[in-house]
Amino acid sequence: MIDIHILPKKAQNELIDFYQFLLQRYTSGKTKKHTPKLTKSKKASSFFDQYSVDLTDFKFNRDELYER
Repeated sequence: MIDIHILPKKAQNELIDFYQFLLQRYTSGKTKKHTPKLTKSKKASSFFDQYSVDLTDFKFNRDELYER
């Protein structure tokens, strides 16, 4: 899970604005379901919940990157 609350307020607002932009871009012209209004932080949290990734076993190898 991504915790945007540790970011500065300006960065949080930028992420929320980008999320709203994507919503408008990909849902324009489609019927929208009536959903209760959420606060901006809840909207952002629900957006980032779908992208939570476990990176515990990830190892970055810079030399391998430059070989390509």
